[in-house]
Amino acid sequence: MWQIRIQDPSGETRILPVQGTVILGRGESASIPLRDPTAALEAAILTPAPSLVPLSGMAKGGETSPYWLKIPQNAPACLLGDLSIRESHLPIGLPFKLGETKLVLETSSRNDALPAQPSGFSHWLTRSDEGRCVLWMTKKAAATPLSIYLAGETGTGKEVLAHLVHAWSERAAGPFVPLHCGALPLSLAESELFGHVKGAFTGAIHHRPGALMQAHGGTLFLDEIGDLPLDIQVKLLRFLENGEIRPVGADRPSRADVRLLCATHHPLNKLVEEGKFRRDLYYRLASVTIEIPPLRSRPEDIEMLARRFAGELQRSISPRALLRLQAHSWPGNVRELRHAIERASGLAGPFTPTLGEEAFEFLLTPQNVSQNPSIELGAAVLTLAEMERVLLLKALRLAKGNRANAAKILGVARSTLFEMLKRHKVCGPKSRVSLECENLAVA
Repeated sequence: MWQIRIQDPSGETRILPVQGTVILGRGESASIPLRDPTAALEAAILTPAPSLVPLSGMAKGGETSPYWLKIPQNAPACLLGDLSIRESHLPIGLPFKLGETKLVLETSSRNDALPAQPSGFSHWLTRSDEGRCVLWMTKKAAATPLSIYLAGETGTGKEVLAHLVHAWSERAAGPFVPLHCGALPLSLAESELFGHVKGAFTGAIHHRPGALMQAHGGTLFLDEIGDLPLDIQVKLLRFLENGEIRPVGADRPSRADVRLLCATHHPLNKLVEEGKFRRDLYYRLASVTIEIPPLRSRPEDIEMLARRFAGELQRSISPRALLRLQAHSWPGNVRELRHAIERASGLAGPFTPTLGEEAFEFLLTPQNVSQNPSIELGAAVLTLAEMERVLLLKALRLAKGNRANAAKILGVARSTLFEMLKRHKVCGPKSRVSLECENLAVA
């Protein structure tokens, strides 16, 4: 397992797992986004090295580079140490620079086991390398006093991770207060967050502490913080700088000791660029950024979670149905998967202990595809031949190179699959097929 350490121009440091082919840049096609206006849309491509060639820039212990670095033709050259290069093996631990962003390829320090999650809290379940990396990074960040920004699509379990941060921290004995900023009425947002005194406005018949004071000595989790009004963002920044809270209508400020966590399914850095979120507040909140990968990039987790959700309903899932579930894009992530299992179980009736492929036909309706065309078919316009190749390689990746299972995913005979392999020149032993599938940059 490898990881890449990224130091953004803002000074923020991110650590992300690296697996298979990786595109770095600030465009939509980038699998690892660069928060750098000077970087190209596709600044660099990392691919597994065809052979482990010894380098003069080896890491300690004699490890050779596992990745090949290539700069696209329309992108500026990369600085690897003091050298300007366009293509090279990437040494472990040697910094390279894309635009104003500094990056280092490292060996992941995580253990193969998952960290023990505390009892009494919902567990964030995973068996994938990406999910394991998220859990270990969450536990490490929880031990610090830093503010944490949980970035990820809706339904990926951001609140579950926020609870784990609190449980793993030194504030576990204190309160955990969640507040959904998107559900706050504009007129009451300040009162909900900072509190108010009696008589501050019509209807304020009692003194009421806000969420910050309620979380004193513990943790405040601000979900969908991107929806917080700009004037409230100013007051929140003041609290982060000096710990002072001024309730609505109060003459004197109060003080609170609170660890702040926040989350949003809209990338905060984009909201900053659009002028919808204060840049200085973003830097204070995102001292540590934990990026949660979507479920569609973790097929192992799809199988594990589907079996678990079905087991809770006293059902099982057939192997072909599991393959179909792994081929779905899951725009709603874990929440959508749970709903799909519940729906299939409810419609199957009490005398169907095993959910088959036909129980999930509702996932492949024309309405679903038309509502999410970029998710199902890719944002770019492809020819029919290109689309067939994309679907072929994606099926092989999901089937881990097993051609019989890949044929089942595509719904074709094995002979048809072999014709497709020949037509698209995907040939050789399974190990080569698996490698090509891993190198495919398709969700």
